Amino acid sequence: MVRLPFLIILCFCFSQLSGQSSHWESIVTETDEFKYLLPKEEPTSNWTVLNFPDQDWNTGIGGFGYGDNDDNTIVPPTKSLFLRRIFTVPGTVTVYNLILDIDYDDAFVAYLNGVEIARSANLPAGKPGIDANVTFDHEAQLYSGGQPDRFLLDTRPLLTGMNILAVHILNITPTSSDLSARVFLNAKIKGSEIIFNQVPHWFQEPADLSNFNLPLIKINTEGETIVDEPKIMAKMQMINNADGKNSFSDTNYEYDGYIGIEIRGNTAQMFPKKSYTVETRYSDGSNNNVSLLGLPAENDWVLHGPYSDKSLMRNALAYSIGNAMGNGWHPRTRFVEIEINGEYRGVYLFVEKIKIDKNRVNIATLKPNDNTGDELTGGYIISIDRDQEGSWNSPFMGRTGSVDVPFSYVDPKYKELTVQQRNYIREYITEFEYALHGNNFKDPELGYRAYINVETFIDYFIITELSRDLDGYRVSVYFHKDKDSKGGKLTMTPFWDYNICFGNADFFSAGNPVGWASDGIGAGDWYEIPFWWDRFREDPYFETLLKYRWEKLRERVISKSTINDFIDSCQHVLKNAQARNFQKFDILNSYVWPNNYIGGTYANEVNYLKNWISDRIDWLDTQMDKIVPIFVSSQDKIAPGNNVAKVYPNPFSSRFTIEIDPGIPGDGEVVIYNPLGQLISRKRVTDISRNHTVEFTYDELKHQGNIFIYNILMEGHPVISGKILHK
Repeated sequence: MVRLPFLIILCFCFSQLSGQSSHWESIVTETDEFKYLLPKEEPTSNWTVLNFPDQDWNTGIGGFGYGDNDDNTIVPPTKSLFLRRIFTVPGTVTVYNLILDIDYDDAFVAYLNGVEIARSANLPAGKPGIDANVTFDHEAQLYSGGQPDRFLLDTRPLLTGMNILAVHILNITPTSSDLSARVFLNAKIKGSEIIFNQVPHWFQEPADLSNFNLPLIKINTEGETIVDEPKIMAKMQMINNADGKNSFSDTNYEYDGYIGIEIRGNTAQMFPKKSYTVETRYSDGSNNNVSLLGLPAENDWVLHGPYSDKSLMRNALAYSIGNAMGNGWHPRTRFVEIEINGEYRGVYLFVEKIKIDKNRVNIATLKPNDNTGDELTGGYIISIDRDQEGSWNSPFMGRTGSVDVPFSYVDPKYKELTVQQRNYIREYITEFEYALHGNNFKDPELGYRAYINVETFIDYFIITELSRDLDGYRVSVYFHKDKDSKGGKLTMTPFWDYNICFGNADFFSAGNPVGWASDGIGAGDWYEIPFWWDRFREDPYFETLLKYRWEKLRERVISKSTINDFIDSCQHVLKNAQARNFQKFDILNSYVWPNNYIGGTYANEVNYLKNWISDRIDWLDTQMDKIVPIFVSSQDKIAPGNNVAKVYPNPFSSRFTIEIDPGIPGDGEVVIYNPLGQLISRKRVTDISRNHTVEFTYDELKHQGNIFIYNILMEGHPVISGKILHK
């Protein structure tokens, strides 16, 4: 079967429709007669096409299922249900737009004339079998007054004459308490005459390009071309309404001022969707430190334009994991949509740029006269990366012995440092490398441990291996050093650049969830992995800490459920925005370097990301299990313990309770956000050991959707978080 992408088209060419009347109708509605099958074995693969012989299937009125008291045709408990509805589109009918509104429990795939047009996010890629795994349950919405899920479709599979809409409904288990299938195929049709059926009472026309849930950024270069250095002066307007409803026509701006902007990146510069470095400025070009999108005030930002990463979220995921690890700052992010000189440019990730700042890499700020004593010893961010001004090479060649390993000054830059400062940090790193390379490298005082914050190197190893970062260890690697009086060891944060990670590359074995990234890429590339990681893993102390750290993080931070919850939240937030993005950049069915997978739909791309990470975690679990620790438990407390909270009922109808582990000492605060990160409600908790239950009602949450994120804060820092669903 040739599969076409289902395109969520929100730009309805209104200019072409001006002067022409049109209206919405239901071509297929739940009160229509369907053919249906409760399968005992797999149907033949052509069950989705028009000429499939379905005369032996049952016949019933739409609205199939059981358990919700809203079913027109009640079926017995089942894992799979197959539906077919044949309909005719007269040749006199002009269809402008097509929508599938579907209320389902728990999963589905829909086909129009044999072409897949939509699927739920809880199914893996490919045509599911009758017993296919449903990764999480999905509650129907109409029976409780909600809205069905909506998929705006490409009209190309729709034919003049006879058509077949086929839907495969799947339950999470064969004995689940309910199942639901209410299917509506709605169309925007030229003229005013009703050809098919009136739309349901709950139907709302889809929003056009004047309605967005993400913050919007408008950039006007006033005729200048954005280049890769130097930054040009431009104007930026940011729209971020409190109700989450934004439009490029809005004039209420969170930011309305000047910026410096330039293209950033290396290989990504070849893509039509560019990434940019942005500096908020005053009109005279000086720095303007401002708080944007709830992020702490600063002037240096990055607009990352995910292109080859068709999930649009790999960087957001990696940075979120980094911050959840609790070992220092990693970039915070916000999804936005941008327009440059009036042209829509798609979904971007607004990112904090790496720099020294009290709210970013919080270390000392070097002054020009800090050239001796303790003042000289801290305030450096260094990278292993492509050569930059003032770069120096390690005295030790890369892993294969064929190329040098370059270090670069990041903040302060080479020109901003004195000779003494440049020499100090260079010599410190060189001493660390000699200590690691030497015979006493395992010694806590004579070896590498005297120079580095081991725990942060372990966290970097874990994120690099979890993501199977093919650039890991050798490109976009950042670490910093504070003054000796403040700890003063090399600390391997923050994380950076994961858009071709997590299975999104087809070379250096990066698409394979099996195998170590630290084993290297072999000879022949310009950039190689330092010898460090082989050497670290020769030390049982490092290996023991690695094992215990992995096990601790697996409890929550990198549990499959936590990662899937984050991905689900991003997918929910991006539901409409990704459609506009892929209307602008029609690549879902195309290879974009270096894709390891081409999903054809956004849902498939997201499912691939989930499944790849799951497989990767499974393999890493087996490898960590092989490590034989040299002490019973980690003597270095790498991060705070992961305390547990219970939420019940979840999903909830009118109210829910959060029960906090009473073992957590002191006072705290429970904060509720929507998936956009906007604060909805917060409650202070005094003496958690005695008052450890907090109740919220749906009224308190202002009826803002069906997905909420909770954080439990101690001393202002989140220690517990999770997802709450409203049904």
